[in-house]
Amino acid sequence: METTQLQNERADACADACAERAGFWRYLSRLFYRELDEELLERLRGQAVLPLSDDFDADERAFARGSNKMAKYVLAQNPDTLTQSRCDYARVFLGAGSTTDDPVSPFESVYTSEEHLLMQGARDNMFRTLIAAGLALDDDYNMPEDHISFEFQYVAHLLDAEAAACRAGDSQAADAAQEQVRAFFENHIANWVPRFCQAAAQLARTPFYHGLCECTAAWVCLEQRCYADDDAAAEQEVA
Repeated sequence: METTQLQNERADACADACAERAGFWRYLSRLFYRELDEELLERLRGQAVLPLSDDFDADERAFARGSNKMAKYVLAQNPDTLTQSRCDYARVFLGAGSTTDDPVSPFESVYTSEEHLLMQGARDNMFRTLIAAGLALDDDYNMPEDHISFEFQYVAHLLDAEAAACRAGDSQAADAAQEQVRAFFENHIANWVPRFCQAAAQLARTPFYHGLCECTAAWVCLEQRCYADDDAAAEQEVA
């Protein structure tokens, strides 16, 4: 049997990992929610350029490459950076530049409903989910609840609960929270975000938003792999 110290170390490691993931989901949520401003640009200047290792696989390289495009764009800031980025945000995420028949919209309903329309089943499901969790949207723009930003925020909320359960040593609550995170991820993130990112990246003109789309798509793939690894480990334990 594991010693109490080992159990505590594993619980702390789990909590730290969940907290780190929650923080990154919130970071992405903010970037998709509205355009860059002076305050955020200042904060992003401290973002490190990630090293590209030969040991990285395709998803890891895509994540680092996308992150680096964003970081380098901010570091090379000029008097037109804010204006250019705001125009690009409007083009990519507000539909100002979409000229194709394929939907490019940061709402899940557009990608998961049969007619590719807003305010469909995904929005209703998200509305009920947020109400059941006792969460009220603080949204100045009155956007539907299935906006990518709100879904990312909810993933972070669930990861916070998992982290808290780990720190409390409540393995049953931690397992339940982990299942909640996974179910929401599979039903409301993995089923449309990669397609959205691929379409949005084709519209982006600035390295920042092209990088954001690339980084986000890779992040979703990396999260999927974590769940697949968990499944493989569980199968080995049973065997």
